[in-house]
Amino acid sequence: MSSPEFAGLQGISGTAVAKRCALLVSPAKQQLLWFIQGMSLADGGLKRLARELLKMFPERICVDRIRFECCDPLDDADPPPDAELRQECHNIALRRQQRSHWGQELLSIEEFLIDLCINPRLTIPIKGEEIESSEFDVDLARDKFPELALDDFRPADLKYFKEVIGAIIEYKRRYEEQVRAGFCHTAISREIWEQLDFALKTKRMIVLQGREGRGKTEAVRAWCNCHLGVARFMSLKGRSTMTEHFREFARALGVGHARSHTIAHMEANIEDVLQASHLMPVVDEAHFAFSQGPRMRTRPEMLDWIDTALCNPPLPVALVTTPHFMDCVERAVHQIGWNYLQFKRRCKRYRVLPAKNTPEDIEVVARHLLPEAGAATIKEVLGYTAMSKRDLSAVGDVVREAKLLAEEEGARRVTFEHVKRAIHEVLIVSDVPWAEMEKRLQHRKLGRKAPREAPALDPEPSQEPPETRGRDISPRLLSGASGGSRMRFQEPVVGTAGTPEDAILAPV
Repeated sequence: MSSPEFAGLQGISGTAVAKRCALLVSPAKQQLLWFIQGMSLADGGLKRLARELLKMFPERICVDRIRFECCDPLDDADPPPDAELRQECHNIALRRQQRSHWGQELLSIEEFLIDLCINPRLTIPIKGEEIESSEFDVDLARDKFPELALDDFRPADLKYFKEVIGAIIEYKRRYEEQVRAGFCHTAISREIWEQLDFALKTKRMIVLQGREGRGKTEAVRAWCNCHLGVARFMSLKGRSTMTEHFREFARALGVGHARSHTIAHMEANIEDVLQASHLMPVVDEAHFAFSQGPRMRTRPEMLDWIDTALCNPPLPVALVTTPHFMDCVERAVHQIGWNYLQFKRRCKRYRVLPAKNTPEDIEVVARHLLPEAGAATIKEVLGYTAMSKRDLSAVGDVVREAKLLAEEEGARRVTFEHVKRAIHEVLIVSDVPWAEMEKRLQHRKLGRKAPREAPALDPEPSQEPPETRGRDISPRLLSGASGGSRMRFQEPVVGTAGTPEDAILAPV
């Protein structure tokens, strides 16, 4: 673990899992191992997975087998009671490098899962397979590692957990069902899932374009969580450098991405993992693959890498972006002469998502997030959503702020008053500066001057020097230091009430 390859890496190494899966014939076995590796990278990692397996299948704790294999048959002492054996099995399952008081060392569930994902000596028996592929897996492993003998291979199991492979497969199925049930679909999310299914099935690249705040990121993330065995979610950062982009890819795949890794090292590892695993990268914020400055000086290398290193094998790829993506393409073509036709030819589908969700979909999401809310509460949320014009992101903000208020008061559920306070005391107050700025931008776009603010009722005392008060000051001509156009600057003129008016800038 002190090696730079694993420094800063959480979860099971994607490089090791890719080499392990290369020795497996069955796609179901490969997807099972990639699911475990994906769970190891999520919050809680393998410790969470081990605890949830024990909680989901308590009846699979095999006390009889432990009593038979771990207790000395020549010992005249009475065997421990079942309750004690069961507690001992729980302790072994959750603690790494645990030695039972019977003197036999047993792997914890976490250690077993790691061993399952990287050890070619373990065969994976899956019930219900049309063809038992374990023999083929053994042949592939022996061809790759001639030093292995037939006696070195054994079925993957735990002595204290009955049919652990079947339990992991069932856990994977229930986990995917739980993600599907917990996600509330809209017309936009259904379109996203349909297009992602197409990319995965055809192993081609697609681009999904949609406006911000419409729920596309949550829809993409939920789809990836339902397909951990075949896909990975990642998001590009606003700093458009190849090093940062490759680091995001490496982090999502479980590949070494510490600061000591060079860009060439990360690129090679990422390509090896993706080409060996055929995992589908789903890249959010894809418009950050372009330089975000006003002037592009280099081609979008990340997109060129995607449409050659990933699309040529071919591998499934999905890019999720905003309408800014096409603006960047146009700038790249105009400013640096980027050959966009290569990218266009490999992009099999470019889908522009609807500009906004329907009111019915927004109401469904609001009721999903606030299941105990009444009609008045939902109406309040929908009213703010329509006023702010922020679609589903406004619903999420209301629910989050209302839950914080309810938590501060110690309330068990969110009420109408919590929602009303969240909207009027928090969100609208935060929206005011943005609305004022957008109003000024609109006036500037139309070539008008921004409206002046009304004078204060109690103006502050004049701060002008005494010798300038009460008389007009003639205009002066100001010219820029760089020789630009001159501007006429009219000094504040003191009115009858002694209040200076706003200064005015006008071209000469």
